[in-house]
Amino acid sequence: MGGRPSRPSYQQWDMNELTRATGLPPQQIEVIYKEFMQAAGPDGQLDMSEFSRLYSHFPGAQQRDPQYMQQQIPRLFRTFDRDNSGALSFDEFLSSVVMMNRDMPRRDRIDYLIRQNNGNRPQHGHGHQHGHEHQHGQGHQQNDGRISAQYGHQVFRRLNDYYGVPPGTEHQCWQQVDRHNRGYVTHQELMDYVDQHEAYNRRY
Repeated sequence: MGGRPSRPSYQQWDMNELTRATGLPPQQIEVIYKEFMQAAGPDGQLDMSEFSRLYSHFPGAQQRDPQYMQQQIPRLFRTFDRDNSGALSFDEFLSSVVMMNRDMPRRDRIDYLIRQNNGNRPQHGHGHQHGHEHQHGQGHQQNDGRISAQYGHQVFRRLNDYYGVPPGTEHQCWQQVDRHNRGYVTHQELMDYVDQHEAYNRRY
């Protein structure tokens, strides 16, 4: 049920959008990727100390209070280490960088990550109506753009970790979005809920 195998790799992300989201030009993202792979070793995973060192390369990191960053690094790491493996993939690393990019509006950061980490983005604007298809996306988001309960719960777990919302409340969040108990919501419905959620608007 873990999301890691079904997420698209960063090479599948829109590079122009990724540049805007991270504040880094494409060439620098490539350099960071090479540094990441060198630091991560054969398994392609980064531990927390390596993450902290590499993160310092990103825009704004040097200007932030070192004590503040010492507090934020473990929180970021836990948030994006979704399977509690003690290591981050490059895609998870980029997700953390996007969320800490203060030059991008908070709503845009969340919107971008929901779309980019969605293992089955809409194709050709339509798709099958049944949720049991397993082509490419393992049911995260159907081809017509609906966000399933499974993927929605993953989104809320990650947001709640990041914003310090008590763990275990993702089911309640999902019920508040999927008020009609359809088992899915649209991307817009999810973003409307995020906009209105007090915790997601107060900091970070």
